[in-house]
Amino acid sequence: LVHATRVHEDVALGGSPRASIALFRTSQAVAAIGGRLSIAAIKFFFDLARNIWADKTAFFVAAFFALHPFLFWASLEIRLYALVILLSVLLLKFFYEGYLQDGEEAAKKARIRFVLTAVAALYTNYYLGFMLVGGFAALLVLRRQREAKGYFMQMLFVSLAILPLWWIVQRQFSVRVLHFQPERWLAEGLSVFWNHLLTFALPTEIFPGDEVSVFSIVRLWLVRLLLLAVLLVTIKRRGRNLDEKTFAFGTILAVIIAFLLFVYFQLGHGYIEIRHASVFFVPFVLFAASVFNGLLTPGPGDAEEKKTSYLRISAAVLCAVFFAYSLVSLYPNWSKRGDWARVAAFIQQNEKPDQPIVLFQAYDAIALPYHYRGANRILPDEKFFAFDLEDQPGSAGSFRNQIDFIISKIPPGAEEIWLLTNEKCAVQEACRPLENYVAANYTVIEEKDFYKEKVRLLRRKAK
Repeated sequence: LVHATRVHEDVALGGSPRASIALFRTSQAVAAIGGRLSIAAIKFFFDLARNIWADKTAFFVAAFFALHPFLFWASLEIRLYALVILLSVLLLKFFYEGYLQDGEEAAKKARIRFVLTAVAALYTNYYLGFMLVGGFAALLVLRRQREAKGYFMQMLFVSLAILPLWWIVQRQFSVRVLHFQPERWLAEGLSVFWNHLLTFALPTEIFPGDEVSVFSIVRLWLVRLLLLAVLLVTIKRRGRNLDEKTFAFGTILAVIIAFLLFVYFQLGHGYIEIRHASVFFVPFVLFAASVFNGLLTPGPGDAEEKKTSYLRISAAVLCAVFFAYSLVSLYPNWSKRGDWARVAAFIQQNEKPDQPIVLFQAYDAIALPYHYRGANRILPDEKFFAFDLEDQPGSAGSFRNQIDFIISKIPPGAEEIWLLTNEKCAVQEACRPLENYVAANYTVIEEKDFYKEKVRLLRRKAK
């Protein structure tokens, strides 16, 4: 991980093409760890679920977590989100054992583990600090004053241990003045979190396109009906279906979302995307499971038992259908965005010498060399992470400087080039300067669409 980070910094500051390939290959090795991290997360999550619920319920909740498409996505990404999920599970496990369960001796050991995990979590992703604040708020809501006091003192130690991190946080927040910031609205921010919660409750497209699918419409109404059912049952039972665990996990979830909403107003939409929601994926699953379990707690009698059993089976079938659809929509042809293996094979089968390969966006030029074994240059070969959003998302000026840079990298003597553009160009205005340049200077000889990547062979027009 340290090696990958150092190579990443080298590339970001204008490192060599060799460094970029080293970054990608090192990152592939890091990505292979993601599956192991997720397996560990499943193991510890099941341990936590068995502490909270009876065996059948614990198994059902753990299965929901283990088979969730978002966990599959995190496991396959060359990023740290599988580790974030694992740390979330450990934090909540040790929090539950240390502050909510009985048993003084076991609680002391769990609290020590909680503090050590908290330090590691903050150095991994400081958004996990929102969960630590949520834990304190949960103890206050549950009126556990003695535990809250001890928790606060332990978090003071954690704060001292992460003092060097504040410089990084301050640097992160400097984007408010260094880069273009679109306007922010409360309704938009809440809408983003609502969509994240929908994805975690019943996933369809984790990264939805412009058109709303039938599955997403059905999902929306199912979740609305479920929320209505929870409300009605809660009123009928006078809140007896909401126990201490529900309030604890609900408070933690609410605090995390509140902090992320603050981040949205400070830094914009780009810092509360679905990948950042990994910090509240585990609290949401536990909260939803607690609510759902309270909803399905059978009353006295065989009829009630049978009715509850049918509801659980129906829920399992529903989850299986939506999980399968989500995975297929996330990995069509079992490929990730860019579809780099097929793109590389297509170019190698159809290319000739002196046909440089030009990519937009710039950072995609890191991924292709891992699969491409042809004879042509891949451009750009520097400044892969030197560009940020420059205007309103989707507007013609949003990537203008990056596009100008990429055009400047095209060799003047190249009569034919391969141009690869990603899904950002599906919004035509975002790529308007690039498309105008192509239309004015080149003729399209060949074109093929891959998953979130378009490949075109261009021939320079005669002057």
